[in-house]
Amino acid sequence: MKTRILKLAVLVATAVLLTATLNAQMAIRQPLFRVDIPFAFVAGGTHLPAGHYHVYHPGDPYLVVLERDDGRARAMAYVHPSATDPSESSAKLVFNQYGNQHFLSQVWTENDPQVHHCFKGQMEQQLMAQSSEPQLVIVAAKR
Repeated sequence: MKTRILKLAVLVATAVLLTATLNAQMAIRQPLFRVDIPFAFVAGGTHLPAGHYHVYHPGDPYLVVLERDDGRARAMAYVHPSATDPSESSAKLVFNQYGNQHFLSQVWTENDPQVHHCFKGQMEQQLMAQSSEPQLVIVAAKR
């Protein structure tokens, strides 16, 4: 009898903790904005296909997550914020383009006095050393 009560108590406690964890994750995962990216790109060292993406901070201001609408592609990019001109506060992504390769460079969010710069991965650093300045490609967020 004691074993049965103990198992039931553990089951109830696990269910409560799981529910609380899922609720916390859902609150954290609210997207900053949606964006349609018309080309394949690299973010946080991960190659991603073109598509419709949600951009969000998963509870860490130094981390940005891009997740495709269908859930089949996802990347996390470490960022460092820096101050920006408040008049330029539109939500957008900025990519560095080297030839036909695109790398996520900056994440801008509305009403945020900071721009979030992505750390450059090894592949992008190699391309930077081999070529001239990258071409900037800006993709505006969807409303």
